[in-house]
Amino acid sequence: MSDLLATSHPSVTEPMRSLTSRRKESHRSATELDRYKVVVNSLEAAVVYADSDGIIQEVNSHAERHLDVHQAQLLGRSIYDLHPPKIAYSIRRIFRDFQADASNDLITLRREIKGKWVVLRFAAVRDEEYRLLGVNLILSDETEIHQAEEQKKAMESQLQREQKLSAIGMQASGIAHNLNGPLAVIVGYLDMMGSLHPDLKEIPLILSQAERMKEIIANMMIKSRHEQDTRMRNVDLNSLLAEELKFLESNIDFKNNVAKQYDFARDLPTVYGLYSDFSQIFLNLIHNALDAMVDSQVKKLQISTRRNQEYIYVEISDSGHGLNPKDAVKLFSPFYTTKPPIGQACEGRPCGTGLGLSSAAEISSKYGGQIMVDGRPGEGAKFTVVIPINYPNSELKKIND
Repeated sequence: MSDLLATSHPSVTEPMRSLTSRRKESHRSATELDRYKVVVNSLEAAVVYADSDGIIQEVNSHAERHLDVHQAQLLGRSIYDLHPPKIAYSIRRIFRDFQADASNDLITLRREIKGKWVVLRFAAVRDEEYRLLGVNLILSDETEIHQAEEQKKAMESQLQREQKLSAIGMQASGIAHNLNGPLAVIVGYLDMMGSLHPDLKEIPLILSQAERMKEIIANMMIKSRHEQDTRMRNVDLNSLLAEELKFLESNIDFKNNVAKQYDFARDLPTVYGLYSDFSQIFLNLIHNALDAMVDSQVKKLQISTRRNQEYIYVEISDSGHGLNPKDAVKLFSPFYTTKPPIGQACEGRPCGTGLGLSSAAEISSKYGGQIMVDGRPGEGAKFTVVIPINYPNSELKKIND
């Protein structure tokens, strides 16, 4: 009876009800948390759950692998401790925004974690009254997407650069054409002065330099015409190489500081294709060779052509820093480069986009060809372009249509 009276008294029943309610609530919360853990751990995504104070309550196995940290080392820690100060500051703002604005339930950040680009998606977890209970952090490895975006930027930069160079080339061609007239007048007057004053020994020297200017202008105009020619035709690779190398003589370093050795086979057959395609292949390889020799005390460039019954071989060798044979396959991968990217401070050294060798290989494949590479560290490198002699014209037409 006393027990009944005691339990009936409000001073006893209310605390008991409250305790019972809390026990039920605690049991329900524990059950819900257990269910939540099962759900989180069954997800394919990497998920970290933190309460409204930012204390980590659950980490699934995918998140462990993503963060390369064991679950036991994460539980009970502040979610802010997992990130560098700037990112942690942004995450604190996200939690504050979730607290202040019940309609704001998803915010995304991006950061680098151990060489990978990871997208952090913060999703608010709310009760029935939209009060913030906690935050789910979902991590996604989007390294490939990030790399694709960077590659797109690099390609756009390269395209803009090529368009500028093309415009400059067209302007230079026009300037060269306009210089021909005045130069012809100068040469004419020099000839006349030489016949009137044969004692002036300087006139032959001036005439020789004027003739040199005419030759440079002629080379510029020939190259410009070839580069703008979009017709498929038979291309003499020996003549093409000779013209390109003659054009490169306008570079003072190439002309004066690089020892050159050329050996072109006389019986080389023509190749059907675009002049500009083969020009790009060989110029890319030659520029690559020159860049590789930037620190070489002895700079030597060797270019040769030869053939057999089926293929034409164009070999370009340098005395540069060489290469590791294990890296040979990477050389033709788009955006792979050992040079500082274009746009950064190169301090007088070669810059690159990682597109030169890959585009050369891609263009070669249009003609059924390939590029082979051989070299050793510190021993220079040799690139060999192999082109079939009788690649079907019909296949080329399909590619270029």
